[in-house]
Amino acid sequence: MDHITVSEVLRQQLEALCLQSFPCGSGRWNKSHLAAAKRSHPNTYWEDSDPEEESQDTLQDLLNQQNSPWEHEDKNNSEFQNLRVLAVRCPENITEEFIFSYFKQLRVVDKEVTEVDAQITKFQNLEELVLSANKLKTVQSSNLPRKLKNLELCANHISSLKDLSINPPPLLQHLGLAYNRIQSSSESIFLTADIWPNLVSLDLSFNDLTDLFNLVSKISTLQNLRILMLQGNPLTFITTYRGYTIDCLPKLCVLDGILILPDEKYKFVGLSKKKGAQESKAKLLVRIGKVQGIANTGAHTEQQNAVDYPVTTVTYHVCYEFIDDMPSNELESQPKQITTEEDGQQCYPLDLHIGFYKTAGASWNECIDYEYVKEHVSSDLLALKSFLVAGMKVTVKEEKTLSWPKDSDDNATVTKREKSGVGKDKEKDKVRSSSRGSKMDNKSKKKKVNIPELRHDPPIVKTLGSAVMSLKNLVSGEMRAFSVCNLELFNKNLEQQHDIDKSPQNSNKSKERKLKSDKENLETLKTSPSLLGKEKTKDTENKPTEEELPPPIAALTVEIEVQLMC
Repeated sequence: MDHITVSEVLRQQLEALCLQSFPCGSGRWNKSHLAAAKRSHPNTYWEDSDPEEESQDTLQDLLNQQNSPWEHEDKNNSEFQNLRVLAVRCPENITEEFIFSYFKQLRVVDKEVTEVDAQITKFQNLEELVLSANKLKTVQSSNLPRKLKNLELCANHISSLKDLSINPPPLLQHLGLAYNRIQSSSESIFLTADIWPNLVSLDLSFNDLTDLFNLVSKISTLQNLRILMLQGNPLTFITTYRGYTIDCLPKLCVLDGILILPDEKYKFVGLSKKKGAQESKAKLLVRIGKVQGIANTGAHTEQQNAVDYPVTTVTYHVCYEFIDDMPSNELESQPKQITTEEDGQQCYPLDLHIGFYKTAGASWNECIDYEYVKEHVSSDLLALKSFLVAGMKVTVKEEKTLSWPKDSDDNATVTKREKSGVGKDKEKDKVRSSSRGSKMDNKSKKKKVNIPELRHDPPIVKTLGSAVMSLKNLVSGEMRAFSVCNLELFNKNLEQQHDIDKSPQNSNKSKERKLKSDKENLETLKTSPSLLGKEKTKDTENKPTEEELPPPIAALTVEIEVQLMC
């Protein structure tokens, strides 16, 4: 990886300003050099108008005019824009010493910077330094200007605050460390008042911090802190996160971009001292509602005649994967490796123990409302974050169960014959004839039907469709994720038929048939041209109408909601 320093990038940016060339600088094109020359040579005659000279207003317009060749690319950098104007108005003042004292804010964004070098300390009056979206792994506080008040290090590769906390700028009021790789709970020792005495705003959002209670205890020493950003960290999944933080930091005004109102402070008074408030667990509710779009295949009959075996039962389930601490009769835990990628930064792969859950079975209907609710508890907050970023897999499955009478002395032979399909009609005839005879002999008696006890074969499971539900908004600070998931259909029968139709043998046969029919039609048309019109009408008659076309396949949808409990 290339070694790139902040000073190198700044030097390139200053060279790109072209402060000594047209339209900036003190060249002959700028009338301001005439005044200086007249002051140094008062007895020299100077022409009032030179065709090669431009007024300062005209030169300044060339800098700011839209689509001008001299328009600066970074319009948001007001410091650079103002410096170019000064290079037109007072070009004699643009020296290296002036430049180092001029800048109060600098932005070096997305330039692949790997080091903050000591050359930055030459900017003695610098108050704001933005180094976002670079490749910084650490920052030496000794290389930062002492008057710095705002330091933004968002979206870098910083994992430790040790180097940054050794004698940092004493006047610093805002420290931005969002979207980095800060994970260890020991990093909280570098966020105390003796290191940052004037800190007003702290942004630690979208890191991998999990120890809420240790972090808040250290941050509580920052007496001037008013704005705190922690969203996107696994610790925000803790049930008491917001209430505990507000109760421990009474001077805090904004938490995760949400204003803390007096009634909210009153609501959480004393929460930090209650039993169970420091429990590092997350609770989530999964709700599954209506399912629509299951195809009606006509095989949904659950009851058949007593003599018709096997009895077929078809049910439908919604299955989903979820991370959970508590075992369940629904759950089949197995390790699963998930590698997540969040906002361009690669996270570490984690081995997650994922549980497979499913709703109770329901018979076919155009709209099945499961009303399924289940609470999941997770104490591995970092693994939970990785799971939510990756998304939750949801499937709809069909279970077909065949039921047979239990083998006994009376029906063992019947069951075997019915299984093999041999003599099935004869057995039915015997049953019918015996039932007729019993009716004739006992007309006054009511018929008693003995329903045999059934044994069930293992269910035949078929996946109808699947989808991955996005849960990233729960990581971003929202408390609820709701989606009507549109599942991708799995119809193997149609695929097989499609493959058969496209097989080489079938395609060759169809081509031969088509060529043969075309030759016959051509000969007929040559002998009888009057049949041409009839042939056209026959073709139009054979075309299927809109009513005869098969209906489009309905989308298979599932209503799912995942909610963080607080």
